[in-house]
Amino acid sequence: MRPINRIDLNLLGTFEAIYTQGGVSAAGRHLHLSQSAISHALARLRIAFDDELFVRVGNAIVPTALARSVIDPVRDALQGVEQALAAAARFDPATSTRAFRIGLRQANEARVFADIVAHVVRAAPGVTLASVNFRRSDVAEELARGDLDLAIDVASDVTVGLHAIPLQTDTMVVAARRGHPRIAGAIDLITYLAADHVQASPRRSGPGLEDEGLAALDETRRVAIRCQNIWSAWQVVAESDLILTLLGTHAATLLPVADNQIVPLPFEIAPRPLQLLWHPAAERDPGNIWLRRLVQEHASNDEVMPDAHGGDGG
Repeated sequence: MRPINRIDLNLLGTFEAIYTQGGVSAAGRHLHLSQSAISHALARLRIAFDDELFVRVGNAIVPTALARSVIDPVRDALQGVEQALAAAARFDPATSTRAFRIGLRQANEARVFADIVAHVVRAAPGVTLASVNFRRSDVAEELARGDLDLAIDVASDVTVGLHAIPLQTDTMVVAARRGHPRIAGAIDLITYLAADHVQASPRRSGPGLEDEGLAALDETRRVAIRCQNIWSAWQVVAESDLILTLLGTHAATLLPVADNQIVPLPFEIAPRPLQLLWHPAAERDPGNIWLRRLVQEHASNDEVMPDAHGGDGG
């Protein structure tokens, strides 16, 4: 491998694009360069690194061991340069036309995004804001690449190493239709276990937090219906005797969709605070700092508990 002072640093952006986009053509589209320009840059990279970097396997190209070993340092270097340039510029929300991307899983979008948008529109009319769905396992990488500026999600193993501040602490509640034959303002564990349940999850299978809580009691429930999103599950509850376990803030957001009753969960589940997440490389970016402060101010709240909506209005 050549010494760093003999490598054209402009090539590192091409290397990262080929690696991330999974091919020369896709990297060209991403960088708005011709395929021949990307191919020429790859040839120079192979000479610089004295390695093939990417090899063809069937219809795809895959990175070599050396490419895999250097991609993270290259990304850190590129993002460091980008953030250094961004930090040198003053961010003025009143005049900025910057585009921000906040990672939000579907259910959390309903909890916080509208309020964030309302304040961004007022404070920064030229800024564009996108809510972007993401796979939890990919959030750290997407923040590192700059595909996301911030993310809002619960803490997990994959968020270790990210910067985080708490936004909301929520409790799990149970939703049932008003007029449910066995539920009126409260539910006990026996009734909960005897009921048929609807579960909302984008995953094809797997337990929810409530199942983990029941497992600690050596109990299980019957999930009769599985929906991809919480809105569908809420409507299933409104039109059946199935019940749904969900976060209190989700339930409060969904009441205008259907006026289901909300009652306390009849067993304990440790709360999982919703967090605002960002990559350490964005720590000093003035625009990111501004957006973090705005989100923290307008998406934070105290613990959410069932309220007067829990009663059966008949």
